[in-house]
Amino acid sequence: PWSDELLQGKQIVLNSNGPLQKIIADSLSTQKAIVRSGGDAFQKDKSASSLSVSVNSVFQGSVFDATGLQKIADLKSLYSFFHGLRGQLGFNHRVVILSKTSKSPEGRAIEKAISSFARSLSREFGPEGINVNVLLLETYDDKAKAEALALQSLPVLSFFLSDFCAFVTGQIIPLHLEKTAKPLPLLAGSLAGKTALVTGAAQGIGYSICRRLAEEGAHVIALDRPQNEEALRELCLEIEGDYLLATIGKNHDDLIERLTAQSESVDIIVHNAGITRDRSLFGMSESEWDDVLNINLEAVIDITTEVLRRGLLKTGGRIVCMASVVGISGNFGQSNYSASKAGLIGYVEAMAEHLASIEGTVNAIAPGFIETNMTAKIPFVQKQFARRLSSLSQGGQPDDVADMVTFLASPCSQAINGQTIRVCGGSFLGA
Repeated sequence: PWSDELLQGKQIVLNSNGPLQKIIADSLSTQKAIVRSGGDAFQKDKSASSLSVSVNSVFQGSVFDATGLQKIADLKSLYSFFHGLRGQLGFNHRVVILSKTSKSPEGRAIEKAISSFARSLSREFGPEGINVNVLLLETYDDKAKAEALALQSLPVLSFFLSDFCAFVTGQIIPLHLEKTAKPLPLLAGSLAGKTALVTGAAQGIGYSICRRLAEEGAHVIALDRPQNEEALRELCLEIEGDYLLATIGKNHDDLIERLTAQSESVDIIVHNAGITRDRSLFGMSESEWDDVLNINLEAVIDITTEVLRRGLLKTGGRIVCMASVVGISGNFGQSNYSASKAGLIGYVEAMAEHLASIEGTVNAIAPGFIETNMTAKIPFVQKQFARRLSSLSQGGQPDDVADMVTFLASPCSQAINGQTIRVCGGSFLGA
């Protein structure tokens, strides 16, 4: 489970003289990280920091605050900072670069350059188990808004530096200030007392999601098909949750009625249920198309619409949908599946504003190759190819997806809304 000391004992190096240096250093220190300052940054004067980097240090994390870069020449500071850390990046190191949006031509060029720099580093560093991600902060003319967003970005930064973010790399995560800017709770204990509905809960990723949510204090209502009742019962005994038997894609009104009978409202909905019916288009039957689109996409929209219409999702609620990297890239023999998952990505983007109006968020996860009982049946050579088709050169675990879902279910993820986060180890699919 999460702890108040999420970064306990980790040595993290932070570039000198970034505009957010002080609040970043203070925040990381509260998580019990050992914060050091180093690199040229984009100002030559390092007197602002009393911290220093030993050439013998090995770091578990590095943070580069690039929100002050204003000229193309300032991009040299990225090279100087990371080049200066050669030989000091420990295995499983986490790199997070904070950037900002811009409307000016040169500012937009800098924004895009930083993003591609980070993606390139994720490819270079991946074989060493090193993750590289960017938090892209929206730029506001209002100073108070800018400061509020900076504060809301801090728990996101801590999560991306933590051991709970192991299979996410090469990602650009946009952060926005929603209509409310309430003080955020600590990550640890932030799900205590909340109720979560998880579909497709009996096995694989859904099973792991239920366990992680419960570990963080949520009461879980696990939903799956009647055929999986025994597995659901065992899961709910383990996590002290409740279960609901229903077939997604059929009679959603009845499903909602029975959900309401178990819980008057929910704080979190995780749409994890999904199926595949892989076949090339000319060999695909009409029912194989219909079933996949119905269960993977239409059911998600129908259930969410009814939950919102009835006011069952509490203010500040969270919705997380399970997309796929295939929804971004497309894939041979998966025209139905990729269409359904791309549809979820579009749905999440369009629903963000509505969820923000009730202080909530809606996001999607796009897993890559995840090691489950289902993928265990794939021929060995094909599995090896799938593993190597990522920057980290390995498959992910169900817990990797569950950890990200659990974070997005937390109040601490308020700045992330309408986004699709790839949990794919830096897969080359759709890159």
